[in-house]
Order: sequence, then structure tokens, then C-alpha cells
Amino acid sequence: MQASHYDKNKLKYHDASYERKYLLDPKYMMKRDLQHYYRYYHSSDKGCRIPHFEVTNYRLMQYMGLPPNLTCKKAITRASEVGSRVWWTITDEELMFYYKINDTRNINCNYSPLKHHYKISTSTFGDVVPFKLLFNQSIEIAPEIEFIRVRCSEKHRQYFYEDYHFFAVNKTQPRTNYFAKSEKNKINRRVRRVKKKENFSDYLHERDDDINESTQQLSIMILGIDSVSHLNSLRYMKRTVDYIRKRLNYVEFWGFNKVGDNAYSNLIPLLTGLAADELKLSCTRAKKLHFTECPFIWKRFKDAGYMTSFLEDVARTSLFSMDTIFSHPPTDYYIRPVVMEMENHIGYYYSVSVNLCMGGRRTIDLVLEMIQKLNPFLQKENFFSFFWLASMTHDFIYMPKLLDNDFVNLFEHFQETGILNKTIILLTSDQGLRWGSFHGTYQGMMEERQPLLIAIYPSWFKQRYAEAVANLEINAKRLITAYDVYATFLDLLNLHNLQPSTLKARSKELHDFDTIPRGISLFLPVPETRTCENAGIASYWCTCYQRTEMPTNDVRVQEAARYVVKLINEQLKPYPQCRILYLNSILDAVLLAPHYNIIKEVKDDYANDIYLRLQTKPGLAVFESTVRISGYTKRLTGSITRLNLYGSQSYCINIDTLKMYCYCHR
Repeated sequence: MQASHYDKNKLKYHDASYERKYLLDPKYMMKRDLQHYYRYYHSSDKGCRIPHFEVTNYRLMQYMGLPPNLTCKKAITRASEVGSRVWWTITDEELMFYYKINDTRNINCNYSPLKHHYKISTSTFGDVVPFKLLFNQSIEIAPEIEFIRVRCSEKHRQYFYEDYHFFAVNKTQPRTNYFAKSEKNKINRRVRRVKKKENFSDYLHERDDDINESTQQLSIMILGIDSVSHLNSLRYMKRTVDYIRKRLNYVEFWGFNKVGDNAYSNLIPLLTGLAADELKLSCTRAKKLHFTECPFIWKRFKDAGYMTSFLEDVARTSLFSMDTIFSHPPTDYYIRPVVMEMENHIGYYYSVSVNLCMGGRRTIDLVLEMIQKLNPFLQKENFFSFFWLASMTHDFIYMPKLLDNDFVNLFEHFQETGILNKTIILLTSDQGLRWGSFHGTYQGMMEERQPLLIAIYPSWFKQRYAEAVANLEINAKRLITAYDVYATFLDLLNLHNLQPSTLKARSKELHDFDTIPRGISLFLPVPETRTCENAGIASYWCTCYQRTEMPTNDVRVQEAARYVVKLINEQLKPYPQCRILYLNSILDAVLLAPHYNIIKEVKDDYANDIYLRLQTKPGLAVFESTVRISGYTKRLTGSITRLNLYGSQSYCINIDTLKMYCYCHR
């Protein structure tokens, strides 16, 4: 590591040996940060004060960097963006360069339709259809086929090329109005009124106004990027953020707080309004969690006549990759079956946990490509779309930069095609990066808890629902969560909820509640008195707390650390292949307290919430957790999270939730 050179009149950036000892050593990361940040706040509400952090400064530069260039192989075939055609896209010269074949006349290709059997989570292939193509020629695929596998061989030798393609099959249906009954009543009232009108054109004008107001519906698009904090989007997606701020109507949320440990526990509240453990109770059948039974928000929109889509670019580590199944496709458009096949057969450029390339495309292009194919339907139909990109950004802090140009192009296309004029878009994430040297700093830990959230809306929406947008802007610096986003979706399903008189009545009702609800529509003013506790945020994840460093030899700290290790060992006890863990060292200890200074339990006993980072042996795993000590009792206020990678240490166990804890006998 080279020493950095700064003007001596500015804050001094020390030499490399100092950096290694104090800046990068986990024993010092948190301690040198703690007293630095409690001077400026994004929010100074009565219930929550969220500290302000800089996007970049001399102290952060050592953790940042630039991503490597990502180049995937040249594809031989591609699928059309409109319709169901497959094109030959490689020249003879490229064929020789990439595949060492010098004559396309010797190549034989075929395709097979892919069918997924949801109840047994298995895919099969249909009849093989042979074809031969030349550069820029294409073949037509049957319009009802969604997924195909393409294989090519030279003469009768082994296949040298395999790829998969997917198509946006037309699934449009007759439009239904969610509020058809009330609309019918309005029309009947108009029929009675028209008899009293002297000028029939006056009636027609009134009728148009009424219908436009009552039948106007907005499409919803969740454009999600895994593991991107709000501030990291400002660092590495500058063009995208700049485009949104200068060209679009938007609200940027600075108090968006995560509620769980991973993508699943943070996205389930957004999609269902329930915590992950509540969802398990809600849709467990015969002691097994069946996602088909779960109350996902897209079901409500589907019932309202919307088309629905759920796209992820990864399958093995996707949102629903556990031992649970959908008994049928959860949405109209769903590409996980073909993504699973691609991961198993043509994925490469492996990076920690995911493949960055799939055949002749980047893995993120799976979702971006499907969005392009859905464009004709996105323009014409009411849509609820959930698009989630995880492959590029899951593991490294600088990787969002590789998405920046793609997202600018996407927003430009949405503007040009008119999609933005009929759609609310949420550019969001589940959390910030959960590991790495930056996460070891206080700012890194806080950024993990503050994911990206920007709401983008059409210009006419603010004109028609000015009070609702005003509340949205008020909430930009209030404490909010994924539970609130879910409640907001319900309002967008019925825009009558956003009428001024309705909003006024609902705001008064919210103000008069004895307790603040966990989920509040962002079109209502979130109370200033809201705390993490009534927002459904465990103290472990709360960014409102004042943090005070504690000595690691404090009796309470020692008790809390031993308690955490004990809980880990209790989980591992049924698995003898995992070694017993022992406390090796306590890296950091921080007392968490709201700015009203103390947490009070129901019995009025004072409780201490102690945040810990500790290291265990063997294996030198680093964990973080928060323990609440009240009198003689101790309990976790969140989960126990591993901060460094477990690699091959847990090779002997296949239970995802235990891999981070298990150190296998060698």
C-alpha cells in the first residue's frame, strides 16, 4: 500500500504503516470513528436523529476503488427484442477467433423448448428442432414458447456451443377495473343527471373528467439492486443519480432503514407487509413454507387487472432459493427456471458467490434484456413489476459503477417510450454491503443499515395529487422502512386514497392513534415522534441510536460476548461435524441508546443494548450482534451476523443458515 500525499495544511493522511495499524486493523476501525459523526443529522425528529455522513472524504478513499473490466464471450445466437426470433450474430472471423472453427457450413444447431414443473422444481426439454443459419439470418420460434436451449456442434462432433433464450409471450387479458362497481354507480348517477342538462356537451365534458379521475391507474416498477447503500449509489452511480435529479420528478429518502439481516428479511416486508417470521406463520402448510400461499403484493395488483412480472438475474442465491417452492409461476412473467439452467450449464467468471457471465452476456443482462422484451406491454398495460439485480453488486463495494450506464440508458428509454408517464418507479436496495474492510468502520456499518430508495413519479401525478407528493417530500428525512413501502403500494392500487379530503381524514386518524403503526403509507406524514421500536426495527439495525464506546473488559461486554458464542454453539449442537467455538477476542463494544438516553423495558427496568463485534476460534470468524441486558436477563435484539467470508470452512454442512457459523472438523 502506498502512502497518500495531501496538503499539510489540510487534514493529514498518515503513512502506510499507520494505515495498516490503525485504519485497516479491525481493532481500531470502529474506535477511531465513533466520536466523529454525531455533529450533523439528516433528521432531527423527536423520535429519531439519523447522523449525516459524507459521500467521500480522505478517510474513506482507502476503502474505495474501481471495478475491473468485465468482458464475456461472444455469443453465436441472440433472441429478438420483439417477437420470437433467434438470430445468428457471429461472423466467420469471430467464429474462428472465439471457437476455432473456420467454416459455418460445418455447423449444425438445434433448439429445444424448456418446460418447468413447479411442483417438483424440475425442468425438462421438449423435442429437438434442427436449424442452420448464416450471419444476420433468423428463425421463427413458436409464439407460445417462453424458454429455449440452443446447442451447436461442428459436423457430428460434441456440442461446442450452448445458450438459452427467453421471450415475452403475449399474456394480455381483458382489462378489469378494480373499482368497477363504484364506477357503474357513478355512470348511473350521470345518466340521471344528463336529463337535467341543457347542453349535452357539458355532460360529455363532465363524464370525461369523472372517468379519467376514477379509472386512472399507475403502473408500479421496483427496480432493485442488491447490497447498495444510499451513499454508495451516490459514489458509484453518479450518472444515474444525476439523470434522476436533473431530468425526472423524484423524492430521495435519507431515513430509509433496513429491518433484517439479508435480502430475504428486508424484501419480504416490502412485498407482503409482514416480517419474515410472520410470513412463515401466514403461509406454512403441512409444516412446510409454500410461497404460493403467501400474500404477495403482486397478487393484489393481479386481482386489480394488472399484468405482473418478477425477474431476478440469479437463481441459486435468489430471494426464494431455500427449500420452498411456488406450485405455479408467481407472476405472469418469471424467468427463474431458465436462469437456473443457465447457472448450471453456461455460467462462468465466478466471483465469490455468483457468476458474472452467462454464455455471451453479463448476468445482469438477463433482467435488462427481459425488460426490453416487456417494453411493448409496459407501454400499453397496467403493470406491477419487480426487477432485482444481484449478481454484479452483491460482493464488492465498487461494482455498482458497472451498472451506471445501463441504468441511464434504461431511464432514457422509459422516457422516450412514455413508460415514465404512467409508472411510479422505486429505485431501491435491500441494504448496504455486509462485509469487507469498509464495513468494519462505523460509517460502513451504518451504511449497511441505510439502503438506497428513490421514488420517481410522472409530472401529472404531482399536479393531481399535490398533498400526497408534499407528504412524500416531508418523509424524505423521516425514519421509514420497507413496511411503509408496502403500505404505499396499497394506496397506489386505489388512487382515491390520495384525494385531498381522504388524505386529510387519514392524517388526522394517524395523528390520533395511541400507538404509531408499523407500516405507514409514504403519502401520509410519518410522525416526527416515530422510533425504531414502533417502526419495527430491532435496535441492532437502528440508525437512530447514539453510540458510545465501551471498554472491551467491561463486565457487561464480557457477559454479552459469551452469551453470543453460547447461542452459536447451541445452534451447532445437533451437528457433530461442526467444532465447538470459543471466544477469541472482542473487537468492539458500543452502548446503544436513543437520544432520550435510555431504553426502558415494560417493567421499567433499565436495559442496556450492547453492540458487539467479536472473533471466535477456531477459524477466526468475525461476528456482530446486539445483546439487550436487563437485570439478570439477556436476549438478542436481532440476529448474529458473520462479517468475514466462511469460504471452505463450512464444507461439511448444507444448511444455509448454519454455514456462517460452522467450522468443520478437518
